[in-house]
Amino acid sequence: MGSALRITFQLLTIVLVFGHTHQREIRNRNSHSTTDLADAKFVLQSNDFAIQLYKQVSAQASDGNVVFSPFSISACLSLAAMGAGGVTADEMFGGLRYGKADQKQQVAEWYGRLMDRLANDKSIAVANKLYVKEGFNVKRSFQEVATASFQSEVQELNFAQNKIAAKTINDWVERKTNNKIKDLITPNSLNDLTRMVLVNAVHFKGTWRYQFKTTDTHPMRFWSSDTQSREVPMMYIQEDFAYKNFETEGFSALELTYSGGQMTMLVLLPNKRNGLAALEESLPSLNLVELSKQMKISDVKVYLPKFKIDFSLNLNGVLTKLGMRRMFSDAAEFPDLLESDESLKVSKAIHKAFIEVNEEGTEAAAATGIFMVPLSYPPPTPPPTMEFKADHPFIYSLMSQDKGVYFIGKVTNP
Repeated sequence: MGSALRITFQLLTIVLVFGHTHQREIRNRNSHSTTDLADAKFVLQSNDFAIQLYKQVSAQASDGNVVFSPFSISACLSLAAMGAGGVTADEMFGGLRYGKADQKQQVAEWYGRLMDRLANDKSIAVANKLYVKEGFNVKRSFQEVATASFQSEVQELNFAQNKIAAKTINDWVERKTNNKIKDLITPNSLNDLTRMVLVNAVHFKGTWRYQFKTTDTHPMRFWSSDTQSREVPMMYIQEDFAYKNFETEGFSALELTYSGGQMTMLVLLPNKRNGLAALEESLPSLNLVELSKQMKISDVKVYLPKFKIDFSLNLNGVLTKLGMRRMFSDAAEFPDLLESDESLKVSKAIHKAFIEVNEEGTEAAAATGIFMVPLSYPPPTPPPTMEFKADHPFIYSLMSQDKGVYFIGKVTNP
C-alpha cells in the first residue's frame, strides 16, 4: 500500500473592530498586461510577510512545534485592508509587505488573478465570506472588491442571536474545510455590537507523486537537541527529488511534489542537529523562489517523520510587531467598510492550527475569521545518491507552483 503525507490544518481566527465610513473608489480588476511580472512581485512580497510572520510566531513558540497559514492570514487581512484608510491603511499594506496603500488596486487585481488560478487547481480550495449585521450596508466600493477580486459571498446575520450566528459561520467553515475545522467562532465572540465578520477558508488535499510505503516506515531516533532524542515513526523513500545542500548557509533543502495539482512541500533541514535557530535567523535573507531554482533533481534517500501538531496563538502582538499597530487602537481608520457613521477598530487576533503527517495522504485546511464591532527544476544532471534525514528539528512549507507560501511551520518534537 502506498503512503503519503496527511496534513490537516485547523483554524485561524482574527477578530477585528472597525468603524466610520467615507466612500473610496476601488476600481474593478483590469485585465492582462505585465501580469507575470506583477504576480512574481506579489509572490515575493507575500513570502516576505510569511517569513517575517514565521519568525515572530516561532519566537513566541520557543522550543515548541509550529503550524499556521500565512496565506489565510494575509488573504483575510488584505481584504480588511481594502476598507482601511489613512495611516491604518499604510500600516496594513506595509505590514503585509505590499508597500503603501496606493497599491490597493494592484493588490486587489493580484488576488483576482490568484483566485481565478486556484479555481482551476482541484487539489486546493480557497473561499472567502463576508457576514454583515442585519440592518447595516456594506459600502459599494468594498463589496465590489470583495466579490470581484476575493470572490467573497455576502450574507446578513443577526449577531445578537450569537449562538445561531456562530453556528451559521462555523457550519460554513466546516463545509469549506472538509469538516477539518470546527468551532472557529464561539458564541461569546459575537454580540449586538458585532458589525461584520470576514472569513477565509483554505483546504488542500493531495497525494505524493512518489508514494511512500507503509512497510518502509520504522521507528528511528529524532534528536530534539544534541543530547536528547526519542524514537518516532520515520517514513522512508528513495527517489528523484529536487534537492540541494546549501553548505555555506548550513542547511539542506528538499522538495516533495504531489500528483495532479500544483502544490509542493519544501523542507529545510539544518545540517547540524542544533542548527534550527541559525536557520531561522537567516530565513528572512532567503529568497524561496531563487532557492528553488538552485535545487537540482537528484537521487535522494529521504527520511521524514510522521507528526501531529496542535497550535494556537494570539496574533495581536505578532501583527503589531510587523507594523500593524494602529488598527488595534482607537485611532484606527476603516472608512470604507460600512455605510455607517460608527468608528471601528481591530479588537483581537487569534490563530489556531492543526497538522497531521502520516501515510494516508495530504490534507490541509485553514480558516481566518475577522470580526468587526464598534470601537472600544532546472534540467537534471544526476548526482550520486544523496541522503536527506530529517531526524532533528526542521522547517516545512506547503507552496504553490509559483513558490508562494500557503502553510509554514517547524517540527521540533514529532
